[in-house]
Amino acid sequence: MLLRILGSGTIIPSAARRATSLLVEWAGERVLLDCGPGALEAIEESGISYRDVRRIFISHYHPDHTLGLGRFLAAANNDGRYPRRDGIAIYGPPGLEDFLEGWHRLYRGTEPKGYPLEKIEVKGGIVIESDESHIGAAPVRHGGSPALAYRVEEEGTSFVYTGDTGYDERLIELAAKAGLLVAECSFPDGHPAEGHLTPSLVGRVAAEAEVERVLLVHLYPAQFRDPSSVEAVERAVGHIFDGPVETARDGMEMAF
Repeated sequence: MLLRILGSGTIIPSAARRATSLLVEWAGERVLLDCGPGALEAIEESGISYRDVRRIFISHYHPDHTLGLGRFLAAANNDGRYPRRDGIAIYGPPGLEDFLEGWHRLYRGTEPKGYPLEKIEVKGGIVIESDESHIGAAPVRHGGSPALAYRVEEEGTSFVYTGDTGYDERLIELAAKAGLLVAECSFPDGHPAEGHLTPSLVGRVAAEAEVERVLLVHLYPAQFRDPSSVEAVERAVGHIFDGPVETARDGMEMAF
């Protein structure tokens, strides 16, 4: 299993960080977790074609996690030399059907042409299985918006992607004993926001779930304005969680 960080930032523009999206090589497939603005360019920069992606898992419907989705669907319709024939499956929390219909009403070019589009609303549990591998999900708290965290497992290795969430016992249960927790860490401890994690809350989730290590994503600019601020965030997580803590960088890869 190979994890690529396509983006580790937020809706705030940054020359250093695209909005958070992940690409996973799982069970012989390339799977996309969230599809924010810039995700398609990041996929291409990694040496992979967006055409190879057949499954997209959306954590919630805020624009920094979904703006690339309309472009993905429009590109699939307009890639003249390589017309799409392989199906695309999109997974997301309740409201997925209405969300995609909204894209189609706004941009008619996103309606699939020549390939099947499967829409799967997820409430939790095992979402998809393949031999000894599976992808599961759990609902999490993100203000009043339906939101999911995902767990990806393959032959004994695992990681959990929190999406956007506050502290939630369902997240801890999903992340139990995971090899890696890819955790949003939006705001400093002194400036918390509802439905988001701070460094101390990331540390608490990681410690209670007994994960092996933590990778921080979805950092607002104040969290990474210079190397010392990034180190301070990692130390704050480490005050509670005694395993390795690292801040994600766009383009980084992690093999399991």
